[in-house]
Amino acid sequence: MKKIFVILLLAFSVVALFADDLQTVTAPNWFCDAVVAKRGRENEKTTDTFIDELWQTISSTCEKYEMDPVFIAAVISVESNFTNAKGAGGVLGMMQILPSTAKSISNLLNLEKPSDWNQLLTDYKLNITYGTAYLSHLFKKTGSLTSALESYNGGKNKKTYAQLIMSQYENYKLKHEAELAALSSTIKTLSLTTEATDVTADASATVVSSSNQTKIISPLFAVETDFGTDTSVPNN
Repeated sequence: MKKIFVILLLAFSVVALFADDLQTVTAPNWFCDAVVAKRGRENEKTTDTFIDELWQTISSTCEKYEMDPVFIAAVISVESNFTNAKGAGGVLGMMQILPSTAKSISNLLNLEKPSDWNQLLTDYKLNITYGTAYLSHLFKKTGSLTSALESYNGGKNKKTYAQLIMSQYENYKLKHEAELAALSSTIKTLSLTTEATDVTADASATVVSSSNQTKIISPLFAVETDFGTDTSVPNN
C-alpha cells in the first residue's frame, strides 16, 4: 500500500518566495498606465519590457543622484511623453537636453562623455543620467524642486513649466503611495494568514487521486502540484 506525503508551504517559505518577487524590478501599475497613455499620443509602440527597463533606469539613476524616481518620471512625462523626442531649439531626448548644456553638465559634474552628443536623442539611459544629475545639482543648489525646475527650463515660461511638472508629480506621487500601501496591506494579510495556518497535512491540503496521478492542492495559493504514481513514498 502506498502512502502520499503532502509537503506544505510553511510561513517562512511563503515570505521568502514573495521577497524574491519583490527583488525583481518591475514598474508600478501607475507608471505602466502613464507610459502607455503618453506614448500612445505620439503613436509610439510600447512593450512591458520597455516599461520595466525604463523604470529600472529611472530608479537606479535616482538612487545614484538622490532624487525621487516619481519626480523624474513626472519631468519626463511633461517634457517628452516618455519618448525620444526632438524639441524646439534642438533639445533632445526624454528629458529634452541641449547638447551644449549636456557638455557643460559633463564638465561640471564630471560625467562620462558620449562619443556623439546626438546620442542624447537615441539613448534614453544617457539622457536620463544627464537630466537627473543636472536636476539633482540644481536641487542641492537651490533647496527647492520648483526652483530647480525653473533653472532647468530657463525660459520665459519657466514658472508655468515648473508648476505643471509639480502638479504632475503630486498626481503620480498619490498613485505611487496608494500602490505601496496596497502592497504593504497584501504582505501583512499574507503574513497573518500563514501564521494562522495549522501546518498539518489533513487541514492544509486536499489530495485528489486519479488512476495515474495525484494532485496536491494548497489552499493558500490554490496551486496544484502533480505527482506521478511512482513518486509515492513506501511506508517505513
